[in-house]
Amino acid sequence: MASSTTTVTETFWTKWSSNSTLSFVTRKAQNSERKEENSITRESIPEGFFTKEEVARHNSPRDCWIVINDKVYDVSTFAEKHPGGPIIFTQAGRDATDPFRLFHTAKAWQQLQEFQIGELYNAEPVSELLKDYRELRSVLMRSQMFRSSKVYYIYKGLSNFAILAASLAVLNWSTSFWAILLSSCLIGLYWQQCGWLAHDFVHNQVTENRSFNSYVGGLFWGNLAQGFSLGWWKTKHNVHHAVTNECDEKYNPIDPDIDTLPLLAWSEDILASVDDPFIRSIISKQHLLFFPLLFLARISWMYSSWAHVSTFEMPKSLRLAERTCLLIHYATTLGIAFYFLPVPQALCWLLLAELFSGIGLSTIFVVSHNGMEMYNNPRDFVTAQLSSTRNIKNQFFYDWFSGGLNWQIEHHLFPTLPRHNLHKLPLQELPFNPSDGEP
Repeated sequence: MASSTTTVTETFWTKWSSNSTLSFVTRKAQNSERKEENSITRESIPEGFFTKEEVARHNSPRDCWIVINDKVYDVSTFAEKHPGGPIIFTQAGRDATDPFRLFHTAKAWQQLQEFQIGELYNAEPVSELLKDYRELRSVLMRSQMFRSSKVYYIYKGLSNFAILAASLAVLNWSTSFWAILLSSCLIGLYWQQCGWLAHDFVHNQVTENRSFNSYVGGLFWGNLAQGFSLGWWKTKHNVHHAVTNECDEKYNPIDPDIDTLPLLAWSEDILASVDDPFIRSIISKQHLLFFPLLFLARISWMYSSWAHVSTFEMPKSLRLAERTCLLIHYATTLGIAFYFLPVPQALCWLLLAELFSGIGLSTIFVVSHNGMEMYNNPRDFVTAQLSSTRNIKNQFFYDWFSGGLNWQIEHHLFPTLPRHNLHKLPLQELPFNPSDGEP
């Protein structure tokens, strides 16, 4: 079965890399499609069928239609209650087949049926790229590649605790400047590694029990150990996976991971969308601000986490659990600092730990996506991931340090695939220019 997986994977990658005919949706193509659709009258369409143009008009939170397997669903009344958060709005008026398959269980497929209102009229054939991708995913599922090694994740948990213990041991041994520097670096590394473990749990890589993954794995490793809100991260990260590096027509970022104005603009097109002279003057200094901002990333995300659990609509029990775990994290961190160190050194240790963890997390995100294409022409799921995502050449240390996210293309194509199986897919970054689709 393993050889079968490798064969299909290599076939997929060879076909869509060295001799790629990968086509990107362009404005010109979209406009021609619209003109063609406009020539079709409503009276000529059978009852219960809708054109792509009709579906595309229902693209707001209060009027949300989606297409899955050429069937049209009106999820307007459900969208605000969607357990996955606002990710559903990113697919409004679109074909959401592949994102839905990736993130939902068989139960969700059953629930979906009550929202069907019709089918797509003159549905286009599925592209060869999507056919190959879906076949590859089926092979991976049959090969049990989505089943995790519990021993591996026990090891990851214990190794995280070992880093925490090392940080405390250093402080117990000495409170010199170098000891404080080393201990703060280790605690920052501990928070970073807890973040990757929480990431695996909330992507449902670790167990088949989604409630366990979220409320045990996510709350423990995310809120309590790392200090970030499970709900905040989940809401933000799901959208990132669905619309990676995507912007609207005016190049306002839809992907929250690139929505960093007024401090950073990740492309010339995003910069061109800024009219305010003051904001443009800030961005003109982004080459100086870049690394300081990466160091401060954890502090910013901690603020966003607390703001989320304070204002975002969620069940009271979940809000209480999230707040409690965050407060325990804050109290434990402060307790460690002031137990071992006098006030000035304790404050220094706390600040250094935040900075070390911030740069350890943010640099992984930057090298994975920033510098890749920022686009405003919606495209199929696979094409979007391939044009916006970058792999980093595998080395043992970086594989460990990045939580396996050096295999970023594989992770974005198969987000529920356990970290320890990513390297088993012999995929390499596609050698094409995403601006024109040429290999």
